Amino acid sequence: MKASEVFLLMLGEAGGTMRGKTLIQKKAYFLNVLLDLGLPYNPHYYGPYSPELDNSIGKCKALGLVEQNTVGFGVDGETGFEKKRFDYKLTADGEEVLRDLEKRKPEEYREIKDCLKKLSLAGDEDYVSLSIAAKTYHILKESDTDIRSDEVANEAKQLGWEISQSSIDKAVGFLSKMGMI
Repeated sequence: MKASEVFLLMLGEAGGTMRGKTLIQKKAYFLNVLLDLGLPYNPHYYGPYSPELDNSIGKCKALGLVEQNTVGFGVDGETGFEKKRFDYKLTADGEEVLRDLEKRKPEEYREIKDCLKKLSLAGDEDYVSLSIAAKTYHILKESDTDIRSDEVANEAKQLGWEISQSSIDKAVGFLSKMGMI
């Protein structure tokens, strides 16, 4: 399934709207890992990030399949950069494409839908928790040797990520519920 189709399906399963690219990226990351969707991911400030997914979000917006709303939060005092969140909503055209997708790829559609439900039942629905869980999984997966959860924070620092031990422990619990570790 293409990145744009995964994005539209995620929006549809979220009731037609999602708040923030980070949440979208992290949910898609877990779908990618669990269902082997083939989306390329790289380490990024907020955890694993897929440029392909980000480009697909832009294409869906350009095609009128989704509307983007920007929510500003002022300026970061340290960096001077504007803080903002991008929210997405399916349009009528996007809903039509989604219905067509369900007809054309019913098995893949159902697998993603079921996996999204599993993610929801495992908890950690907010972007911060999913980001930490994705970072933790990335570190555990990329390690050449078995790594204990108390060593994850040190590995995270090498990637420029600051993660507390309590957050790592929570992430490990989530990953365990998901059957990923």
